[in-house]
Amino acid sequence: MELRQIDCFLAVAKDLHFGKAAKRLSLAQSSVSEAIRSLEQEVGGPLLVRTSRRVQLTSLGEKFRLGVEPAALVLHATLDDCRKTVLGQPNRLRIGFLGGGLYELTLPFVRHLRSKFHIDVEWVELSLLDQFEAIAAGKVDAAFCRLPLSHDGLVQCTVLLVEKKKLVVPADHRLSNRDWIDPEELALETLPTLPDNHHLGAWAAIHFPDHTPSGRPIARGPVVTTIRESLAAVESGEAVVIVGARAELYYSNPRIRFVEIGVAPVSTALVRRRADRRRVIQDLEECARDVAAGLVEAVEH
Repeated sequence: MELRQIDCFLAVAKDLHFGKAAKRLSLAQSSVSEAIRSLEQEVGGPLLVRTSRRVQLTSLGEKFRLGVEPAALVLHATLDDCRKTVLGQPNRLRIGFLGGGLYELTLPFVRHLRSKFHIDVEWVELSLLDQFEAIAAGKVDAAFCRLPLSHDGLVQCTVLLVEKKKLVVPADHRLSNRDWIDPEELALETLPTLPDNHHLGAWAAIHFPDHTPSGRPIARGPVVTTIRESLAAVESGEAVVIVGARAELYYSNPRIRFVEIGVAPVSTALVRRRADRRRVIQDLEECARDVAAGLVEAVEH
């Protein structure tokens, strides 16, 4: 079994179209078809159902995809790491972040990662919808995510931040002068909502709840996919939104107010692919542990 065969299969499994997959791989469509036929012979059964109108994964194909996709991502990443070593190039990781990321810990984290582990960072801002899928699909090597974790193929590593939550309201809102808000007040408010096709499960239920703790429904407002879109909905008076307390340092403006709300704190943790145990990822985890343990001095905003 060759890696090229697996790459061809995964490309078709993603696009469900041989022509698109071949174009993305810069191969002839016939080469992609032949690679998958050969792979099916080795596996012992059909991985795809092909008709004149569409391509679908068989149950065997879905099982094969779930098993080989994480391993293929790690193998490609390992090959890339080794090529950089041969060329004398430093390791470079793509690290995702949501909203303000690590806030005041960002600079000391980057300095420590570079000085102790000789790893450079390329930061990739993620949306509310792709924050976990981007890691699983290999768009980033790891990411700093707001918990809870909502993807089976990932694992939570070091928690770096734990912060209270605040409700963001317009400056002239009825709750804007409060010091603390009972979450039951949300029954009288409107929260932004995520697109219907999101797959964030428990994460969405905590960060964009549709019921108060006692079970009273919360009105659903405009659809958002980023923190900035959520805050724009607050500024326009269309909704209020729940965020981590540190966001006030980075997103405050005269048109909105941040007020503490009585819900559970939110944790920010390093998240990686479960199958990715490369040395560079282990170094990333160690760096995160050093920062979380206070061994690296934070920078005041």
